[in-house]
Amino acid sequence: MSGILLRCAALLSASALIGTLTTAPAAADDFSRLDRDPVAGLPVVLTDGDEVDTALFSLRVADEDSVRAYALVVDEEVRPRTAYVESAWADRPEWTVTPGDSAPAHRANWVVSNSYPNVPLPVLGAASGVLFLEETHAIAATQAALWNVLDGVELDPDTNHPDVMTLYAYLVEGSADAESGTTSPSVEVSPAQTEAVAPEEPLGPLTVSSAGEGPVRLSLRGAPASWLVDAEGEEISQAHDGDEVYLDVDPSVPAGVVTLHLRGSDVPLEEGRLFTGREGVRTQPLITAEPGSATSSTSATFTWRGEEPRGETTEEPEPETAGPEAPEVRELPSPEPVVEDTPTPEAQDRNTESGLALTGTWLSGLLVIAGALVVSGLLILVLGRKRRD
Repeated sequence: MSGILLRCAALLSASALIGTLTTAPAAADDFSRLDRDPVAGLPVVLTDGDEVDTALFSLRVADEDSVRAYALVVDEEVRPRTAYVESAWADRPEWTVTPGDSAPAHRANWVVSNSYPNVPLPVLGAASGVLFLEETHAIAATQAALWNVLDGVELDPDTNHPDVMTLYAYLVEGSADAESGTTSPSVEVSPAQTEAVAPEEPLGPLTVSSAGEGPVRLSLRGAPASWLVDAEGEEISQAHDGDEVYLDVDPSVPAGVVTLHLRGSDVPLEEGRLFTGREGVRTQPLITAEPGSATSSTSATFTWRGEEPRGETTEEPEPETAGPEAPEVRELPSPEPVVEDTPTPEAQDRNTESGLALTGTWLSGLLVIAGALVVSGLLILVLGRKRRD
């Protein structure tokens, strides 16, 4: 009994461990946060008369590295404690699909690539026609230009500082001809979802993309009887840019869902990258304003299920119930013709005295009694032999 209890306890402990592993949260450094107070820019006045503060934020994108970033919309609050993750510009169609003109995302990328802090203040001042450009003016003009191309905001030319208006006009007009500029996330996997029915071969492939030359770490969460393999079927735990990844599934597992996590360290992060709230949390989206190195991560899912039964299988039992063949087999020939033969006078006398007709039912009863007697005799012989033994 103690052995059974020990085996049950071991099974419960293993189940708890598997549950912990499959539901474990992502590592703390798989996301970014605002790490210190922003640098304030000069407030700007919009055409509707509202005065809005401007700022240059600092976004921690790795264990020790930070990059500076701007806000993208006017009326969204920046939540300092919110976790940020790198996102794809393609996920925001309002910024990437604009027929006829340059897409807002391309224009925003041009603004941060050609403004402060990516461009030093003296160089930016000379390019825009502003002598002795101050940091607060550069921050205000850059932030207002981003609001213009992404959020349609206009500055009041009569109220704002002349240097702010000059740099603002330079950035808005220069970005109008931007044809491209946005890049893919620093670590990406495609496709993000893979499904299969009763797979006989490994699921995939998924293609890994990375802006860095170093390896991307791979890990799985989900069904335990599955392994990551390469195109040759060799088990792997990391990949490089352009590598293909497959999921090998144990055939004994009929269905499951596995999440593939990818994590790259010290991945180059260019200016113009989009960062949004992790897991859809609403917060002010940010755009990086200078290059740096980041700890970047992403994920994809593998899904498989058993083969569904075909439509013909539901019709196979039909021949068993169709047709009158079964009732015809159960109907035995009636013994009545034999009984209907003319009885002898002695038989007539016996029928009259007993009040029973000589029918098939009467004969069947005799047969049943005779069979019972035979079976009883056999049982008596068997029991007697067992006793003698």
